[in-house]
Amino acid sequence: MAPKKSTPAKGKGKAKPTTRQRKSAKPKAPAMAPSGLPWEREQFCIEYCKDKNATQAAIRAGYSEKSAHQQGWRLLRNVEVRNRINEMMRDLAKELNIEVSDVLKRMWDTATGDVNDLVRLEHRACRYCWGTDHEFQWKTPREFKEASNDKVSQLAGGDSAALLALGEAMTKAAPFPADDADGYGFDPTADPNPECPECVGEGVWHINIPDTHMAMSHPLYDGVKQTKEGIEVKIADRGKALEQVARHLQMFKDHVELGVSEEFVKAARAIKPPHSGDLNPRSWTV
Repeated sequence: MAPKKSTPAKGKGKAKPTTRQRKSAKPKAPAMAPSGLPWEREQFCIEYCKDKNATQAAIRAGYSEKSAHQQGWRLLRNVEVRNRINEMMRDLAKELNIEVSDVLKRMWDTATGDVNDLVRLEHRACRYCWGTDHEFQWKTPREFKEASNDKVSQLAGGDSAALLALGEAMTKAAPFPADDADGYGFDPTADPNPECPECVGEGVWHINIPDTHMAMSHPLYDGVKQTKEGIEVKIADRGKALEQVARHLQMFKDHVELGVSEEFVKAARAIKPPHSGDLNPRSWTV
């Protein structure tokens, strides 16, 4: 008869960890990126380099939307995170072959660009400037014919019989557009005539916008927009570009530092009233 297998007594098996032991157990270390940052922070740095928006970068990196603003602000204050972002930006600039001088020159070109290269307000000849005896001048015979037909239709008021009668009665004495005795060839791009009795040399105002069907690399050009009033040319902010250049060259100081010379402190001590106490030189520096 085979011997019976012995069973371990209760309580003599592998002991379960106590509550105290479980509490004292070390938490799992976060997975680290090759840079030495936790992957979540590494991802934040990558996302931040895309658009420099800390809140959106935190959301895309996996942080909660509710706390993304605070998380982004907190991460940007972290020295390791800031150093990693700067490293990434340097690597990106090197990859794109961008030098600091290139960026600075572009900002300076924007700050000093001439808006007249994009939009100009010009004086141009009116219809009476260069016509014979300063009469109304037409561009072409077709323009004159179309203007005459439009006037006839307007006077007829949609009545076909009246339209026919007016067409037969078209004479120089009739109240139709001026005749073409002054000729054709009006040039809307010509300069005003200083002797013109109609516009007295002022001409008519014309807004000139250059053709942008080819790529426009002007530093001020920021695109166009169709509005109810017409076409709007979007122009880069020259003031902002100038401020960026000035800050890069450290022409501004965001914090004003006031100081008092030692000579001034000595003079103040010499004229202090009795029992006024000593003057602390440190208190004179803000």
